[in-house]
Amino acid sequence: MRTILLILLAAAAFALMPTIVGGGYFINIAIVVCIYIILASSLDIVMGWTGLYSFAHAAFLGIGAYTAAILGRDFGTTFWINLPMGMIVAGLFGFLLGLPLLRAQGHFLAIMTIAFQTIVYLVLSQWTDFTGGQYGIEVEPVAGFTALSSFFYLVLAFATICLIAIRLLTQSRLGDSLQAIRDDETLARTIGINSKAIKLVAFAISSSFAGGAGVLLAYHIRGVTPDDYTVLASATVVAMVVLGGRGRFWGPVMGAALLIVLPELLSSLAEYKHVFYGAVLILVTMLAPQGLAGKFLEWRAR
Repeated sequence: MRTILLILLAAAAFALMPTIVGGGYFINIAIVVCIYIILASSLDIVMGWTGLYSFAHAAFLGIGAYTAAILGRDFGTTFWINLPMGMIVAGLFGFLLGLPLLRAQGHFLAIMTIAFQTIVYLVLSQWTDFTGGQYGIEVEPVAGFTALSSFFYLVLAFATICLIAIRLLTQSRLGDSLQAIRDDETLARTIGINSKAIKLVAFAISSSFAGGAGVLLAYHIRGVTPDDYTVLASATVVAMVVLGGRGRFWGPVMGAALLIVLPELLSSLAEYKHVFYGAVLILVTMLAPQGLAGKFLEWRAR
């Protein structure tokens, strides 16, 4: 409950940004930070708590975004229908992806997720009649939330709900099963944990949250194009989790905030942000392999 209270206090403090800062540029950055916090925290369910490396999270981000865009274009549905539908469709794809990955481990698993990410990108970019190809699909703003500040509050509320849900999940019996599989899957099976079913659930939940983030991103940038959902985008989310600390609740939050805000502060290096991400990962791996959150806990213990 202390962590949930901290989430609510942090969200309340973050909600003051439009009144304190007031500029659209800073609010825009805050919206992107919230979306990537959802992405990084949801990836950590698979990567940190279950110990499965996945480089396909941007694919689920794109599946959620394109689900919302296509439903709005073809059926005229609203955001309040598109958001849960984007989560459901992305979660279904995550479940289906998990089926062939049950026997894969280590770098084989990573390679298979990269292959899935590539397939999704090719479908989005080449199936022109359905997805719009490289031209993408335009997305109308959320009715009642057309102002940037009001949309920020909507995104912040969804991010807060997601973080609370992830916290409750990781502290439940399911979370204990995820950690048991991560630490020693053979031992977990021995004590009666159905590791295959738990992995499928982890993939489905993780991809579902990513799909929700994709819907929010589509409405924020008012459209979808396949170049926003590449393997580099997935690698960026992985970098956020590694930087913040895998398997630690505040780790992905810290990693997402830093890797979104720092390139903006160093705007002259914006074109080299992927080089920047790589350099940060190398330094963290060398100096703090447990991530920033783990380093902080170690420092506090000392």
